[in-house]
Amino acid sequence: MAAIVQEPGIDQGRAQPVIREGMLDLHLLSRIAKAESVTVLTIMVVVFLASIVYLHVARQKYAVRMVINAVQSKSQSSNGSLEDLSSLAGIDLPSAGSSQFRLFVGALRSPFAAQAIAADEDLVKAMFPREWSASEGKWHEPPNIALKIAHAVGAALGWHIPPWQPPGVSRVFEYLKDQLKIVPDNKSGVVTLEIDSPMPKVAERVLLTMNNAVDERMRQHDLTRATIDLDYLSKRLSTVNVEDYRKALVTNMVDQEKTRMLASAPLPYVSDVLGKPLISEKPVSPVPLAVLFGALILGALLGLGVASVRYRRR
Repeated sequence: MAAIVQEPGIDQGRAQPVIREGMLDLHLLSRIAKAESVTVLTIMVVVFLASIVYLHVARQKYAVRMVINAVQSKSQSSNGSLEDLSSLAGIDLPSAGSSQFRLFVGALRSPFAAQAIAADEDLVKAMFPREWSASEGKWHEPPNIALKIAHAVGAALGWHIPPWQPPGVSRVFEYLKDQLKIVPDNKSGVVTLEIDSPMPKVAERVLLTMNNAVDERMRQHDLTRATIDLDYLSKRLSTVNVEDYRKALVTNMVDQEKTRMLASAPLPYVSDVLGKPLISEKPVSPVPLAVLFGALILGALLGLGVASVRYRRR
């Protein structure tokens, strides 16, 4: 009968599973790691070197942050007198009110914001440079073997994969939904808009274009609404003789006139940008320390997994 030769550090109990009754046998795992130390260390070194290569080839992203605040003014309630219009003079700025500013912030990821950005063809070309050929002057599908393989696998599994199309409103909308971070400060009331991008100048243009477009849309909406309401109230005032009704109509007319004057002013209407967007000095992604530390953890886990398989086979 042939003699059974055991490896150092592993006794006959190695036939036992590493996981028993839902519990990980750390003692057995440590013995396996010691016996298969060369395998574990080799895999850890390979994964660690791969992470270093990744840090050299990965596209570095910079954080582009823009701080906005609700446009402030002296918010005084109307008393039904035309003297309220005097509040428009001096240093008063148009008041958007907290609810209107919340509506503005919510609209930053809306289809309208995407439409406003998509209307700027030069900006869209800068946002998707791999899909625009300046020499040919047309859009083209970028060569991506991994993506084509993923699409082929998805189609084989029954998933509907839409064909590639030139970037448009839908792509910009997805970009805003995935990339735009909105961080409100409950204490100060300001809101920080952030986009992490390998093209910080392009992200800066996206933030400014989006902010200005939504602000202008809300300005035009209120201006049109106030003009229509004033026309209606003026007609009603000429037909009403009851004094109480006339006072109510005059009060509403004052409010609508104030809104129209605020919306007509050449100033920010809802959102006030506090300085130009700030680009971080250092990349925010990838983070070298996190990548290298994660590589060590992943390498150790893969190494222990391979070592356990080798242990089970023997």
